[in-house]
Amino acid sequence: MNIPRQKKGDFAFPSYERKRVIIRTAAYFLISAAVFLLGYFSTGKKENLLTIVAVLGMLPSSKSLVSVVMYFKIPKFSETVYQEIARQEGDVPVIYSLYLTSYRSNFPMNCFAVRGNNLIGYTEFPSCDASACEAHIQGILKQNSIKNITIKIFHEKARFIERLNQLQALEAGKKESEILTLLCDISL
Repeated sequence: MNIPRQKKGDFAFPSYERKRVIIRTAAYFLISAAVFLLGYFSTGKKENLLTIVAVLGMLPSSKSLVSVVMYFKIPKFSETVYQEIARQEGDVPVIYSLYLTSYRSNFPMNCFAVRGNNLIGYTEFPSCDASACEAHIQGILKQNSIKNITIKIFHEKARFIERLNQLQALEAGKKESEILTLLCDISL
């Protein structure tokens, strides 16, 4: 089975990455268990050097398990919403299915689009605090010396699509790809 590779910003990335992280974590735990069993069966007792190696192997395994837990926290994004927005995006740079993380809360975002000095986002999840998300992104942009960006997060898909169509008439900016890359960097 050949699964096409996904990158952050693609619609299918969260489910692809969840599967990849689960497989990686299982492999890490299996390697540690195999090293422990190899040491146990070769010496006949638990107290050997391979037991120490197996225990140390549990550190990356446990770290990877944390990633598994975080990927299970990401809600499932609607494919119909994705298809509807993808039909409207035109030549405006757009990324999909991001789960932004911050110290206070996390923000599931269906879509971000940027044109010039305007960044817009859409979330289908009512629990996502749009104003806190806007403030978080503004702070991250400021830390990375990207200034004068207007950010608006929408809960209403029709208003988002209307604004997306308005952005198509604007001139492209110099920092659009940098902004989208930064959003990918601060998300799972």
